[in-house]
Amino acid sequence: MRLSRLFIRRLAPDQLPYLVDGSIYQRYDQRNNLTVGRPNWDNRLQTFTNETRRAAVRVKHILSGRSGYHLEDYSLYASAGILAKNLGTAIDHDNRGLTSWNALRAKVDAEIDRWEGDPVTATAMVKRVARFFGADLVGIAPLDKRWIYSHAFWADGTHKEIVFDTVDAPLETNHQLIIPESARWVIVMGVRMNRDMILFTPTPTGCAEVLRTYSQMAFLVAALAEFLRGIGYQAIPSINGLGLSIPMAIDAGLGEQGRHGKLITPEFGPCVRLCKVVTTLPLVPDRPIRFGVTEFCQVCKKCAVMCPSKAIPEGERAWSGPGVSENPGVYTWRLNNEACRRYWVMGNATSCTICIRACPFTKSPTVFHDLTRLFISRMPALNALWVHLDNLLGYGRQKDAQLFWRAG
Repeated sequence: MRLSRLFIRRLAPDQLPYLVDGSIYQRYDQRNNLTVGRPNWDNRLQTFTNETRRAAVRVKHILSGRSGYHLEDYSLYASAGILAKNLGTAIDHDNRGLTSWNALRAKVDAEIDRWEGDPVTATAMVKRVARFFGADLVGIAPLDKRWIYSHAFWADGTHKEIVFDTVDAPLETNHQLIIPESARWVIVMGVRMNRDMILFTPTPTGCAEVLRTYSQMAFLVAALAEFLRGIGYQAIPSINGLGLSIPMAIDAGLGEQGRHGKLITPEFGPCVRLCKVVTTLPLVPDRPIRFGVTEFCQVCKKCAVMCPSKAIPEGERAWSGPGVSENPGVYTWRLNNEACRRYWVMGNATSCTICIRACPFTKSPTVFHDLTRLFISRMPALNALWVHLDNLLGYGRQKDAQLFWRAG
């Protein structure tokens, strides 16, 4: 048994490990998101996010002959996202392809009443099914409407308000996406990324692991939603769309948010991707957790130091940040997301993930690493020592992507 049982502190449901100023905070409009939103309407971003510019960067890298940037590396990156970005599906879009809000197949037996059971039994069943379909982490939270986007946005410029109403099933109209008021639970799932692959980032070889994981999650959310519909309940599957996955995951007890803005989990650190399914099936919520992430990140700063775009702050947390893409009202480290997004395109025309590679929590589970996390959780005064040792031992350094192709 891992020592995580000793270093994880489970909080009461009303002791959430974040601060929100209700007088400032408003639901986030996905139109301002830097992945699917602003590149489609903000002229300042379009100068460096358009496909012509991406293609030019790819060609430059391929012709350079640099390790990790060959034609086969870029092809690996593109093909890894086949399930998450094709078949009508998109990582960031709602109600399209595998993230459809409607059943993708008929109910198992139309003549049979829906499954009935107590929330404890339902929760155990749902978690078992989620793991069967590929989830490495599963948590349940009450659906907090603050984390649902105020509006959904699609790459074709479609912009629809997301509302809650007393409808029987999820519904899309000409102007709205309507979530049933009875959909009061969210199942948040984490799929781990291969740590060895992440060590190749920011090359396309390393970033291919990100898209491979998203393809896995596309199947995961679609399959779990179909299971829930098959037993007679409504389900809304989502990868990055619908709402903010990280605060939902925190509510569901999967981890804490780090300086780099990513969720840090006890099991995999930030080396994990998140997805979720909102449902009407009554479930038992998990409790949020603390294991010393905030205190450690205050001292560490490795992600900020190693960030090539300097998008991660080395300073303190704040209630607001730079640019329209930063939603004020939550006390956290505020990233310069525009600088991050610019590097994605201009740096290598894929993504980046160096912050995950650099994070000291991105390590394989060993007794020594778990003992360190026990000290991080219980004795934060030693945090500077662990950062020093992490640097001394060379953790977080990039590895040559050619090792992937030589593995055989």
